[in-house]
Amino acid sequence: MTPASTASPPVADSTAGRQPQPARPWRPKFTTVALVLPVVFMALVYAYPVGGMLLRAFTEPEPGLGNFTRAAADPVVWQALWVTVRISLEVAVLTVVLGFPVAYFLSGASPRLTRVLLLLVVIPFWTSVLVRSFAWMVLLGDNGVVTSLLAPITGDSDGLLYSEAAVVVALTHILLPFPILIIKGTLDQIDGSLVRAARTLGAGPVRAFTGVYLPLAIPAAISSAMLVFVIGLGFYVTPALVGGPKESTIAVVIAQSVQVTFDWGMAAALAALLLVVAVLLTVVVRKLTKVKGLVSL
Repeated sequence: MTPASTASPPVADSTAGRQPQPARPWRPKFTTVALVLPVVFMALVYAYPVGGMLLRAFTEPEPGLGNFTRAAADPVVWQALWVTVRISLEVAVLTVVLGFPVAYFLSGASPRLTRVLLLLVVIPFWTSVLVRSFAWMVLLGDNGVVTSLLAPITGDSDGLLYSEAAVVVALTHILLPFPILIIKGTLDQIDGSLVRAARTLGAGPVRAFTGVYLPLAIPAAISSAMLVFVIGLGFYVTPALVGGPKESTIAVVIAQSVQVTFDWGMAAALAALLLVVAVLLTVVVRKLTKVKGLVSL
Protein backbone atom coordinates (compact mmCIF):
# COMPACT_ATOMS: atom_id res chain seq x y z
CA MET A 1 0.00 0.00 0.00
CA THR A 2 1.42 3.35 -0.98
CA PRO A 3 1.86 6.17 1.50
CA ALA A 4 -0.62 8.26 -0.44
CA SER A 5 -3.35 5.67 0.12
CA THR A 6 -2.79 5.63 3.89
CA ALA A 7 -3.07 9.41 4.34
CA SER A 8 -6.28 10.59 5.97
CA PRO A 9 -8.66 12.52 3.79
CA PRO A 10 -8.65 16.28 4.23
CA VAL A 11 -11.11 17.62 6.81
CA ALA A 12 -13.51 20.22 5.54
CA ASP A 13 -13.24 23.59 7.24
CA SER A 14 -16.46 24.09 9.16
CA THR A 15 -15.96 27.86 9.21
CA ALA A 16 -15.70 28.13 5.44
CA GLY A 17 -18.46 30.14 3.93
CA ARG A 18 -19.66 31.61 7.25
CA GLN A 19 -20.10 35.31 7.60
CA PRO A 20 -18.12 36.93 10.46
CA GLN A 21 -20.33 37.76 13.42
CA PRO A 22 -20.49 41.45 14.29
CA ALA A 23 -18.94 42.34 17.63
CA ARG A 24 -21.50 42.81 20.36
CA PRO A 25 -21.52 46.24 21.99
CA TRP A 26 -20.16 46.22 25.53
CA ARG A 27 -22.78 46.64 28.18
CA PRO A 28 -21.94 47.06 31.84
CA LYS A 29 -23.30 44.46 34.18
CA PHE A 30 -25.71 45.37 36.94
CA THR A 31 -23.17 44.47 39.64
CA THR A 32 -20.59 46.71 37.99
CA VAL A 33 -22.98 49.65 37.95
CA ALA A 34 -24.06 48.95 41.53
CA LEU A 35 -20.42 49.08 42.68
CA VAL A 36 -19.30 52.03 40.54
CA LEU A 37 -22.11 54.39 41.54
CA PRO A 38 -21.27 54.41 45.29
CA VAL A 39 -17.59 54.89 44.45
CA VAL A 40 -18.35 57.86 42.23
CA PHE A 41 -20.71 59.28 44.84
CA MET A 42 -18.10 59.01 47.61
CA ALA A 43 -15.48 60.55 45.33
CA LEU A 44 -17.73 63.55 44.72
CA VAL A 45 -18.99 64.14 48.26
CA TYR A 46 -15.91 63.03 50.23
CA ALA A 47 -12.67 62.68 48.27
CA TYR A 48 -13.08 65.92 46.32
CA PRO A 49 -13.83 68.14 49.37
CA VAL A 50 -11.07 66.50 51.42
CA GLY A 51 -8.63 66.90 48.54
CA GLY A 52 -9.57 70.55 48.14
CA MET A 53 -9.16 71.10 51.87
CA LEU A 54 -5.70 69.53 51.87
CA LEU A 55 -4.72 71.60 48.84
CA ARG A 56 -5.71 74.83 50.58
CA ALA A 57 -3.67 73.85 53.62
CA PHE A 58 -0.53 73.86 51.46
CA THR A 59 -1.34 76.71 49.05
CA GLU A 60 -3.14 79.50 50.97
CA PRO A 61 -2.14 82.21 51.53
CA GLU A 62 1.11 81.08 49.92
CA PRO A 63 2.54 77.69 48.93
CA GLY A 64 4.45 75.82 51.60
CA LEU A 65 4.10 74.53 55.15
CA GLY A 66 3.48 77.93 56.71
CA ASN A 67 0.00 77.05 57.96
CA PHE A 68 1.21 73.94 59.75
CA THR A 69 4.13 75.87 61.24
CA ARG A 70 1.80 78.50 62.63
CA ALA A 71 -0.54 75.83 63.99
CA ALA A 72 2.32 74.01 65.71
CA ALA A 73 3.51 77.22 67.36
CA ASP A 74 0.05 78.31 68.56
CA PRO A 75 -0.74 77.15 72.14
CA VAL A 76 -4.45 77.78 71.54
CA VAL A 77 -4.45 75.08 68.87
CA TRP A 78 -2.79 72.54 71.14
CA GLN A 79 -5.16 73.38 73.98
CA ALA A 80 -8.18 72.98 71.71
CA LEU A 81 -6.81 69.71 70.34
CA TRP A 82 -6.28 68.33 73.84
CA VAL A 83 -9.78 69.39 74.92
CA THR A 84 -11.24 67.77 71.80
CA VAL A 85 -9.48 64.45 72.37
CA ARG A 86 -10.31 64.43 76.09
CA ILE A 87 -14.02 65.17 75.60
CA SER A 88 -14.32 62.67 72.76
CA LEU A 89 -12.69 59.98 74.88
CA GLU A 90 -14.95 60.70 77.86
CA VAL A 91 -18.05 60.60 75.66
CA ALA A 92 -16.94 57.36 73.99
CA VAL A 93 -16.48 55.64 77.36
CA LEU A 94 -19.75 56.95 78.78
CA THR A 95 -21.83 55.98 75.76
CA VAL A 96 -20.48 52.42 75.81
CA VAL A 97 -20.96 52.09 79.59
CA LEU A 98 -24.53 53.38 79.37
CA GLY A 99 -25.39 51.72 76.07
CA PHE A 100 -24.17 48.20 76.83
CA PRO A 101 -26.81 47.42 79.51
CA VAL A 102 -29.54 48.76 77.23
CA ALA A 103 -28.31 46.66 74.32
CA TYR A 104 -28.06 43.61 76.59
CA PHE A 105 -31.65 44.09 77.76
CA LEU A 106 -32.89 44.58 74.19
CA SER A 107 -31.15 41.42 72.98
CA GLY A 108 -32.98 39.34 75.60
CA ALA A 109 -36.38 41.03 75.46
CA SER A 110 -39.39 39.78 73.55
CA PRO A 111 -39.61 40.78 69.86
CA ARG A 112 -42.58 43.08 70.46
CA LEU A 113 -40.96 44.88 73.38
CA THR A 114 -37.69 45.10 71.44
CA ARG A 115 -39.40 46.84 68.52
CA VAL A 116 -41.00 49.39 70.82
CA LEU A 117 -37.76 50.13 72.69
CA LEU A 118 -35.74 50.33 69.48
CA LEU A 119 -38.21 52.90 68.22
CA LEU A 120 -37.57 54.96 71.34
CA VAL A 121 -33.82 54.66 70.75
CA VAL A 122 -34.08 55.76 67.12
CA ILE A 123 -36.55 58.63 67.67
CA PRO A 124 -33.77 61.09 68.74
CA PHE A 125 -32.31 60.73 65.23
CA TRP A 126 -35.48 62.38 63.92
CA THR A 127 -34.77 65.50 65.97
CA SER A 128 -32.21 68.04 64.86
CA VAL A 129 -28.93 68.13 66.76
CA LEU A 130 -29.34 71.90 67.00
CA VAL A 131 -32.71 71.53 68.72
CA ARG A 132 -31.34 68.97 71.18
CA SER A 133 -28.38 71.21 71.95
CA PHE A 134 -30.69 74.16 72.69
CA ALA A 135 -32.74 71.86 74.92
CA TRP A 136 -29.63 71.03 76.94
CA MET A 137 -28.89 74.75 77.25
CA VAL A 138 -32.27 75.16 78.94
CA LEU A 139 -31.87 72.09 81.14
CA LEU A 140 -28.33 72.92 82.27
CA GLY A 141 -28.85 76.66 82.74
CA ASP A 142 -28.98 78.46 86.08
CA ASN A 143 -32.73 77.94 86.39
CA GLY A 144 -32.84 74.64 84.57
CA VAL A 145 -34.34 71.36 85.72
CA VAL A 146 -30.95 69.69 86.23
CA THR A 147 -29.69 72.57 88.32
CA SER A 148 -32.80 72.54 90.50
CA LEU A 149 -32.49 68.81 91.10
CA LEU A 150 -28.78 68.96 91.96
CA ALA A 151 -28.95 72.11 94.11
CA PRO A 152 -29.98 70.30 97.36
CA ILE A 153 -27.11 67.83 96.88
CA THR A 154 -24.34 70.13 95.71
CA GLY A 155 -25.48 73.25 97.56
CA ASP A 156 -24.72 75.29 94.43
CA SER A 157 -27.39 77.06 92.42
CA ASP A 158 -25.09 77.74 89.46
CA GLY A 159 -25.86 75.72 86.36
CA LEU A 160 -23.53 73.44 84.46
CA LEU A 161 -23.88 75.40 81.25
CA TYR A 162 -20.69 76.55 79.51
CA SER A 163 -18.55 73.88 81.11
CA GLU A 164 -16.86 70.67 80.02
CA ALA A 165 -19.41 68.65 81.98
CA ALA A 166 -22.20 70.23 79.94
CA VAL A 167 -20.49 69.31 76.69
CA VAL A 168 -19.91 65.71 77.83
CA VAL A 169 -23.53 65.30 79.01
CA ALA A 170 -25.01 66.74 75.82
CA LEU A 171 -22.74 64.77 73.48
CA THR A 172 -23.37 61.57 75.43
CA HIS A 173 -27.11 62.03 74.99
CA ILE A 174 -26.74 62.77 71.26
CA LEU A 175 -24.35 59.90 70.43
CA LEU A 176 -25.75 57.24 72.79
CA PRO A 177 -27.95 55.52 70.13
CA PHE A 178 -24.88 54.51 68.10
CA PRO A 179 -23.36 52.11 70.70
CA ILE A 180 -26.80 50.73 71.56
CA LEU A 181 -27.56 49.76 67.97
CA ILE A 182 -24.05 48.47 67.21
CA ILE A 183 -23.70 46.41 70.38
CA LYS A 184 -27.22 45.00 70.09
CA GLY A 185 -26.48 43.78 66.57
CA THR A 186 -23.53 41.81 67.91
CA LEU A 187 -25.30 40.50 70.99
CA ASP A 188 -28.11 39.12 68.81
CA GLN A 189 -25.53 36.93 67.05
CA ILE A 190 -24.01 35.44 70.20
CA ASP A 191 -25.10 31.85 70.73
CA GLY A 192 -26.82 31.63 74.10
CA SER A 193 -26.00 27.93 74.34
CA LEU A 194 -22.37 28.85 75.07
CA VAL A 195 -23.37 30.50 78.34
CA ARG A 196 -25.65 27.60 79.22
CA ALA A 197 -22.82 25.18 78.53
CA ALA A 198 -20.54 27.14 80.85
CA ARG A 199 -23.22 27.02 83.56
CA THR A 200 -23.56 23.27 83.03
CA LEU A 201 -19.82 22.83 83.49
CA GLY A 202 -19.96 24.51 86.89
CA ALA A 203 -19.43 28.21 86.16
CA GLY A 204 -21.56 30.63 88.12
CA PRO A 205 -23.65 33.37 86.49
CA VAL A 206 -20.96 36.00 86.90
CA ARG A 207 -18.18 33.68 85.73
CA ALA A 208 -20.19 32.55 82.71
CA PHE A 209 -20.99 36.15 81.78
CA THR A 210 -17.47 37.55 82.21
CA GLY A 211 -15.65 34.50 80.84
CA VAL A 212 -17.86 33.55 77.89
CA TYR A 213 -20.42 36.20 76.99
CA LEU A 214 -18.50 39.42 77.63
CA PRO A 215 -15.39 38.54 75.52
CA LEU A 216 -17.67 37.96 72.54
CA ALA A 217 -19.29 41.37 73.03
CA ILE A 218 -16.10 43.38 73.64
CA PRO A 219 -15.25 43.82 69.90
CA ALA A 220 -18.62 45.50 69.32
CA ALA A 221 -18.09 47.75 72.35
CA ILE A 222 -14.66 48.81 71.11
CA SER A 223 -15.92 49.39 67.56
CA SER A 224 -18.81 51.53 68.79
CA ALA A 225 -16.46 53.49 71.06
CA MET A 226 -14.18 54.15 68.09
CA LEU A 227 -17.13 55.38 66.04
CA VAL A 228 -18.32 57.72 68.81
CA PHE A 229 -14.77 58.95 69.37
CA VAL A 230 -14.24 59.83 65.71
CA ILE A 231 -17.63 61.56 65.47
CA GLY A 232 -16.89 63.49 68.66
CA LEU A 233 -13.61 64.79 67.29
CA GLY A 234 -15.38 66.73 64.57
CA PHE A 235 -18.53 67.75 66.45
CA TYR A 236 -19.15 71.47 66.27
CA VAL A 237 -22.73 72.51 67.11
CA THR A 238 -23.03 71.14 70.64
CA PRO A 239 -19.59 72.24 71.97
CA ALA A 240 -20.16 75.68 70.45
CA LEU A 241 -23.53 76.10 72.20
CA VAL A 242 -23.14 74.47 75.62
CA GLY A 243 -19.36 74.82 76.03
CA GLY A 244 -17.43 77.81 77.26
CA PRO A 245 -14.23 79.49 76.04
CA LYS A 246 -12.09 77.02 77.99
CA GLU A 247 -13.90 74.13 76.32
CA SER A 248 -13.32 75.33 72.75
CA THR A 249 -12.78 72.26 70.58
CA ILE A 250 -10.74 72.16 67.43
CA ALA A 251 -13.94 72.37 65.36
CA VAL A 252 -14.80 75.67 67.08
CA VAL A 253 -11.31 77.01 66.35
CA ILE A 254 -11.69 75.98 62.68
CA ALA A 255 -15.04 77.78 62.48
CA GLN A 256 -13.50 80.93 64.00
CA SER A 257 -10.66 80.79 61.47
CA VAL A 258 -13.19 80.75 58.63
CA GLN A 259 -15.87 83.10 59.96
CA VAL A 260 -13.86 85.62 61.99
CA THR A 261 -10.32 85.86 60.60
CA PHE A 262 -11.14 84.46 57.11
CA ASP A 263 -7.95 82.42 57.33
CA TRP A 264 -8.91 79.51 55.09
CA GLY A 265 -5.37 78.17 54.96
CA MET A 266 -5.16 77.83 58.75
CA ALA A 267 -8.64 76.28 58.88
CA ALA A 268 -7.64 73.73 56.25
CA ALA A 269 -4.42 72.94 58.12
CA LEU A 270 -6.32 72.39 61.38
CA ALA A 271 -8.82 70.16 59.58
CA ALA A 272 -5.96 68.14 58.12
CA LEU A 273 -4.40 67.88 61.58
CA LEU A 274 -7.69 66.62 63.01
CA LEU A 275 -7.97 64.04 60.23
CA VAL A 276 -4.46 62.78 60.95
CA VAL A 277 -5.17 62.54 64.69
CA ALA A 278 -8.38 60.58 64.06
CA VAL A 279 -6.63 58.12 61.73
CA LEU A 280 -3.62 57.63 64.02
CA LEU A 281 -5.72 57.06 67.13
CA THR A 282 -7.95 54.62 65.25
CA VAL A 283 -4.92 52.65 64.08
CA VAL A 284 -3.41 52.61 67.59
CA VAL A 285 -6.65 51.36 69.14
CA ARG A 286 -6.99 48.63 66.54
CA LYS A 287 -3.40 47.53 67.06
CA LEU A 288 -3.69 47.46 70.85
CA THR A 289 -7.06 45.72 70.93
CA LYS A 290 -6.62 43.46 67.90
CA VAL A 291 -10.17 44.31 66.87
CA LYS A 292 -11.08 44.77 63.23
CA GLY A 293 -13.71 47.40 63.61
CA LEU A 294 -15.53 49.73 61.30
CA VAL A 295 -12.53 50.81 59.26
CA SER A 296 -10.01 48.57 57.52
CA LEU A 297 -6.61 50.26 57.67
